[in-house]
Amino acid sequence: MVHIRDLRRIDAYLYEIPASFRPDMRVPARFYADETLIENILGDRSLEQLVNTATLPGVVNHVLAMPDMHQGYGFPIGGVVATALPDGVISPGGVGYDINCGVRLLASRIDVEAIRPHLDDLATMLYANCPSGVGGKRRAVGHPARVRKRRRPGAHGGRRLPARRGCGEGQRARPRPRQGPDRHAGGRQPLH
Repeated sequence: MVHIRDLRRIDAYLYEIPASFRPDMRVPARFYADETLIENILGDRSLEQLVNTATLPGVVNHVLAMPDMHQGYGFPIGGVVATALPDGVISPGGVGYDINCGVRLLASRIDVEAIRPHLDDLATMLYANCPSGVGGKRRAVGHPARVRKRRRPGAHGGRRLPARRGCGEGQRARPRPRQGPDRHAGGRQPLH
């Protein structure tokens, strides 16, 4: 657990937990806050999660958290981590998969050199075919009774819908995992 005595003030609103705080930390963990925000931050596990991100393979320079940081599932919400090849990792948990904000990670057997000449076209196609932003490519909301009907489970086809649109294989719908900080022990999700 991180305590106020573990923090080193770098600037008026920038604090650091040195890499020496825990032997497995590869880089320091930094965050922006004032005294009031620090009290709130120390009330959850966000600093511990920030320290955990400082142990990721390939992490460079330092990990960082914005003033709105608060406890997430793996990374703290508001956390920023940069990793580099050859040991760096890609973690959807660092972006916010817990609220289904449109983050998807796709594994492919296509060699990077084979796809490199097509990256611009690929990005254009992904942008054109993947809804993004608030209400991205959604119909206007209608009468409340119709909205409730549309929002019932399975009303939009769940996992089968992308398959019908040619974007994957159909799967049986499974119940969604429980949401909230108690979903994993202590509100934490192991970093792998």
